[in-house]
Amino acid sequence: MKIIGFFSIGLKTLKVPVIDTMSNTLKKKLGNLADDEKNLVAFLIGQLGRDSRYGKEVLDGKRMLQDCYDIIASARDVVGGRVILLDCKPVEKLCSYYESEGFIDITEDGDDLRHYIRFMN
Repeated sequence: MKIIGFFSIGLKTLKVPVIDTMSNTLKKKLGNLADDEKNLVAFLIGQLGRDSRYGKEVLDGKRMLQDCYDIIASARDVVGGRVILLDCKPVEKLCSYYESEGFIDITEDGDDLRHYIRFMN
């Protein structure tokens, strides 16, 4: 058996970043999901990667993300939830890719990682 790609999925509670710096649409979406202390529980996609011996022609990012979404959808049927969180290193190629896949950057100044969220349908 070969492992070509891998990921982990978990739950994470996050403090909603400074509301004033967000767009009105994002404020409204997050405001409806957060508790009184502005905490939000999200599905966390972690450790998303592909073995360096294989290229995207063998397993591309869209396929790996779709596998994540499928598993999260099954969990959502049981526990609820609408938000997916993903953290990555501040590498322009990675950041551009996740933004092209519908993730919204919610990184605050001073963070070593970039933080992205995506709302499930």
